[in-house]
Amino acid sequence: MNNLLSQFLKLYKFTPTLCVLIVLIATQNYFGQDSSQNQTGCTYLAKEKPSVFISYAGERTEQNEKGQNVRQILLRLHNNSSCKIIVETNSETTGDESLYKKEVTPQADGVTIIIKYIPTPPKDFEIPVSYDIQESKNKAWKAANYWEDRHLVFGYPIFSGYSAIFPVNEKHFRKRFSISVPFTYDWEHSSELVSHRVFYFYDFPQGFYKG
Repeated sequence: MNNLLSQFLKLYKFTPTLCVLIVLIATQNYFGQDSSQNQTGCTYLAKEKPSVFISYAGERTEQNEKGQNVRQILLRLHNNSSCKIIVETNSETTGDESLYKKEVTPQADGVTIIIKYIPTPPKDFEIPVSYDIQESKNKAWKAANYWEDRHLVFGYPIFSGYSAIFPVNEKHFRKRFSISVPFTYDWEHSSELVSHRVFYFYDFPQGFYKG
């Protein structure tokens, strides 16, 4: 996936009298973990579990843009490592005050305003997460809820020991698809180093799906 989890994003908006610069702060520059230490390798928090894993968290029904009821499965992505990981989300999360701290700084020219959105993840939170689907073992993984040829990517951190709930359209599991969440450790700066964590149909609690 090209340019997955960019370190920062700049968006410019212009009016005749005002220039606004919006910056999504690079997460590894704003948090206290030692990146040099992370490069030597991460350790497990709970040794009996994978470093990153997905569990079933629940379900709900919401309405889509057409007013139709859509059943969603809620999954939880656990960071069971001593390192911070980054997942891909969407631009809409920047408006969530529980996930970002907003800083507004007027510039000396009296025209430009710099707005910074600094990620402030709680220990347990919900966020849209980009994921892939696989229809069967013989088929390739493909993007499920994002554009593969997108030019802008929004990354969000999950700290060591933290977890994030994310919704998945229930129709994927009804068709027996598998779900894969791309992520990277914050000390990895190459899209070639992206890891994946898979949630299979049979990972649901016993009896969740019948037939």
